[in-house]
Parts: sequence; structure tokens; C-alpha cells
Amino acid sequence: MSSFAGRMKEYPNMSLDRFDRENLHARAYFLSHCHKDHMKGLKGPLLKRKLKFSLTVKLYCSFVTKELLLSNPKYAFWEDHIVALELESPTLITLIDEASGEVRHWVIITTHIGFLVEGAQGTVLYTGDFRLAKGDASRIEPLHSGSRVKDIKSVYLDSTFYDPRFYQIPSRETCLHAIQGLVQDWVSRSVYHTVWLNCKAAYGYEYLFTNLGDEFHTQIHVNSLDMFKKMPEILSHVTTDRASQIHACRHPKGEEFVAACRLPCGSSSSDGTPLNIISIKPSTMWFGERTQRTKVIVRTGASSYRACFSFHSSYSEIKDFLSYLQPVNIYPSVVPIGRTHADVSQLLKSMCRDVSSSAVVYRPLGALKRTRPEQQTHGEDLEEEERGGEERDLEEEERGGEERDEGSVSNSGPPPRWEEFFTTEILTDSQPNSCSHTSPSHSTLTGSQTPELFVDDFVKLPSPSISLSAGRGPSQADGMLIQSEDRCQGDALTNLDAGGEECGSHTHQSEPTESQLSSDFDIPSTPDSHRPGPDELSDLYRRLAAGEEVVTRTGSQSL
Repeated sequence: MSSFAGRMKEYPNMSLDRFDRENLHARAYFLSHCHKDHMKGLKGPLLKRKLKFSLTVKLYCSFVTKELLLSNPKYAFWEDHIVALELESPTLITLIDEASGEVRHWVIITTHIGFLVEGAQGTVLYTGDFRLAKGDASRIEPLHSGSRVKDIKSVYLDSTFYDPRFYQIPSRETCLHAIQGLVQDWVSRSVYHTVWLNCKAAYGYEYLFTNLGDEFHTQIHVNSLDMFKKMPEILSHVTTDRASQIHACRHPKGEEFVAACRLPCGSSSSDGTPLNIISIKPSTMWFGERTQRTKVIVRTGASSYRACFSFHSSYSEIKDFLSYLQPVNIYPSVVPIGRTHADVSQLLKSMCRDVSSSAVVYRPLGALKRTRPEQQTHGEDLEEEERGGEERDLEEEERGGEERDEGSVSNSGPPPRWEEFFTTEILTDSQPNSCSHTSPSHSTLTGSQTPELFVDDFVKLPSPSISLSAGRGPSQADGMLIQSEDRCQGDALTNLDAGGEECGSHTHQSEPTESQLSSDFDIPSTPDSHRPGPDELSDLYRRLAAGEEVVTRTGSQSL
């Protein structure tokens, strides 16, 4: 039962699904559907009088709602004041205050679940009685702007079953199949076996009527066809012929029906044979009050059944819907039985978007380094090794970058000195040198951002013996050449294959220079090269500083 007062905080000049009390002063009215709890005051004398003296007050609804409303003579006075809105089509509504001349503009979009209002106070969604399965919100076009979800400020929600007691409600399809099975079992026994669908309202069960009619190639008996005359998709599935085996007729108000006949229409067989009648009452609240899990259809008497059929979304479906929209405010329109308005509001509070956390927060991307690839087993293909290693490197680097970023934020300290970035580390005899099989690669030691090359274990490549620094200014360290380590590499490979010690424990390791530590690329040694002495370097630097041409000749070679 709707408890919505009719007014939205953002747009108080309109009233939705409520037409009495303070809503009499509204400048526009909206009706989501024709259920009594959403039509309070719609045929009241005060509102009827207001329409006589106003030319601008209108009632906006869908085409189906308009036809259903005007099919009842009690609402005939609305005929000149109803505006039918096309489904899922934006409509610009301009309201002019007759006294002050104030003009307001809204864009209204009628959807299957209610009205979407867009105006100066933000986008607001009002839902009538709606049932959405999980994931269905992404298919409602008016809720989206291009590929993104619209920024919804407020949702006025059908919260009928927003209670953990109704966490899961069988879908309409599940209920339909269960009802079809029961009807099939009953009417197939004889022509005297009849089913009565005990529906509490004349409108809203068309889904059952159309599907049962198609399944059993028959028409459903109803009291009147007036409300369906302009809805041909439903009209062909209903009839006023009492001879039908499936009835959805209702008891007339103020009239007593014969106790011996349980059909409201008083139908009986043509030959006087008593009818065997079962009643099926679609409902949901009854199932929610059960303390134990039940089936979709439960037998409640000798010839009466309850079927779990709901017009409203379940607790889990509403949570899925709100999680998708992420509105700033959520206002319940219905208070579940056994709950208070404060209880429901508190439950919905956790589904509101936190405005304070919606600001954009900057996070650095982290270092763009790759870790050293793991050693591969013998016999693997080189191409597969490279591809697999790159994927592992990217994953490890992303994790490592995030850890370093978090650590840098939490452990704030004095900035490092400039000299710390260029301090070279001298390896001792007890530490593995560059010939070690388990030592990290050259670029890993130096922090180089150059990706490592992946080498198959079957291919034994000699370690580089010369490292040059690109783009560095002249210095003593840059001009030094390092002696070849080919012999050391060969010894290391031999010792490793034989299970012996590494050559690093027997060969003296020279102190690595800056150029060796900072270079990004390693190149093979130049033939006939030698380490220049201090005198040669001093003369070389002096001539370079003077701008003289430097030509060093060794035999027939010129540098």
C-alpha cells in the first residue's frame, strides 16, 4: 500500500499518484497506473471543482493508463485534462502560473517503472509499482545518456518488499509455469473442471491472461471488456462468455452470491452437472510471512491454492537496481508490513551515493619498471617463453608499483640527497659477481627501464664486457674501458655445468664504474682495445677542452 504523500522535494509544483490534501494546489498531476492506492483523491469533489476553473491543469500518464481510467464513468470529467505521454519519449512540459505568470520547464520521460523528471533541480526518478529482474536496469534507455548512467539525484522508490524477509521472490516466469502446470492438470480431467483466478484487482494481471490464453487456446472470462476495448493485444484473450473453463471474474460489490456456486459470475454447466472448481490466488505477502521455505504454489484448502506472484521487486532486486543507479537520495514510498518508515529509511541509507567520496582523487601511476624474468625450464620454446615472461612481468610490476606508491605515501621522510643516486656499490669477494648464474641482470642492478631480453637455456651467451653510457659528458669514469671477461664467463659456464663453484670466487672483480652502472645497453668489446693510462687520459681531456681534433692511431687503425 503506497504511503507516498505525492510531492517531491525537488519539484513541489507537481503531484504524483496522490490527489488530495496539499496536492490540490499542484500545477501538474501524474498517474503511474490505475491501482486504488495510487489514485487517492483523483475523483474527489475538490479536485473536480478545480478543473472547472482552470485551463492549464493537466493529468499526465501513459496511453494504457488513460484508456483504463476513462473506461470508468466516475473519471469521465478528466477526459479534457488528460495528456497521454509516449513511452520512453522525452516530453517538454511548460507550466505557467496563472497568478504570477512564472514559467517552469521540465522534461518528463514515461518508463515502464515510473516517471523520470529532468529540470533545474536535477534528475529525479519516481517509481510506481515495478518489478525488475537483476540486470534489467541496464536495458532501460531513459536511464542512460549515451553509454553512461545518468546522474540521478533522488529516487522515490516502491519499497513494498524492501525487507530481508522478501530477499528472493520467484520471477513471473517461474510463477507462470507453475500456474500453467496446475491449470493443465485440472482442466484436462473433464469439461466440468474449472479454474478461478482470484485476482484482487481488475488491472495488472494481463500477463497471466495472455499467457494462459495462448497456452490452452482459450479466452479468460472477465466481468467487462470496457477497459480492454482499446488494447487489442489483451482484448483477444478475454471474453464475457461464462462457458470458459478459466475465469477471472470478480464478485460485484453489494451483491451476495449463491453459496453453492463458488464462481463470482454464478456460472454453471449447461446440463446441470456440478462444476469442480479450484481457486488460485496470486499473492506475495502471504509467502513472505511464512517461517519456512515453500514452493511457488501452496495448497491452502481442499480446493484453494496460493501462487507466489508479485508486482513488486524483491529485496535483492531492489538492491541490484539501486547499486546500478547510485542515487544521492532514496525516499521510500511504501513501508513494508511490520516495519516503520525509519526502519526502511535506515536500510536504504546504505544504498545512497556518498557525495563526499565522489571527488576525483589523484593517484600516481608508479614506476614503469619490469622485474627480472624467472628462469625457464629446458625444452621450452623461445617464443612462448618471451610471451609468458612479459605477462608475468607486467602483473608483478603493477603489484610492485602499487606497493611502492602506498609505502611512499605512508612513510614520509626527508628527500634523498643527490649523491645517493650515484653512489656505486663495491662487490667484495664474498659477494657474487657479474659472472654468477643467480645474480640479477645488469639493468635490474642499475634500475634501468630497458626491458630485459629473454634467453633460452640452450643458448649460452657470453656476458658483455664493455658498458658505455649514452648522452653523458666527458669524465674519467666514462673514458675507462673494462677488460674482457670472456675467460671468466667460459670458466663460469664450465663450473656450473660440472656442479662446481662459480668463477666469481676465484677471479678478482674490478670495481664497477659509473658508466658500467648507468648504461642501458651493453655492446661487445672492441678488438685490440686496452685500458688507457692516466697520462693518455690527461692529454686526451686537455685536447678535448681546447677544441682540438683528437686522432689516435694504432698501427693502421684510426679512431
